[in-house]
Amino acid sequence: MKRLGMISILMIGALVVGCAADPVALDLTRYVNQGVLQIAELERKSLEQYAAVTGPNYKSDEEVYATLQNWVIPLYTRFLQELRKIRPETQEVRELHRTYILGAESLLDGFKLLMLAIELKDPSLIKAVNEKLEKGRVENERWSREMAFLYEKHGLRPEKEKGYTESVLDVLFGRGAGQM
Repeated sequence: MKRLGMISILMIGALVVGCAADPVALDLTRYVNQGVLQIAELERKSLEQYAAVTGPNYKSDEEVYATLQNWVIPLYTRFLQELRKIRPETQEVRELHRTYILGAESLLDGFKLLMLAIELKDPSLIKAVNEKLEKGRVENERWSREMAFLYEKHGLRPEKEKGYTESVLDVLFGRGAGQM
């Protein structure tokens, strides 16, 4: 039993040394675990609220407006504020983070513009709304691909937490089954 404990300690030590030898891997691990995962719930809740009143769930402009005003914009604004506070140390992770910020800014601008379009009853603004939302979606997908690429490039594997059926990247990218 002591031998198994010693092997575990050595494996953890090797993992730490491996990350220490690669500053980008260490920075990326910190970025995800101590940065993005800490605020991901704000983004998820905001986007869920938006999805609940748009597309096939659309009922009225008034409902969309109220949801944007009371839930989506306040939650997403807070998410973006917290996202901007994250300060990666390495150039590669800073560039990755910048992509995420650009996507989030575009989505928030789209939400605000949609609220204005509803308020002014101006359907001509909808094209600009859709462009902002699409740009945000594209940037977030780019961030997701670049994150996966950096994980692979730096030899990181998204580990599954005990009791969960999905990895950290699954949580970040909205994939997976959730808790067991």
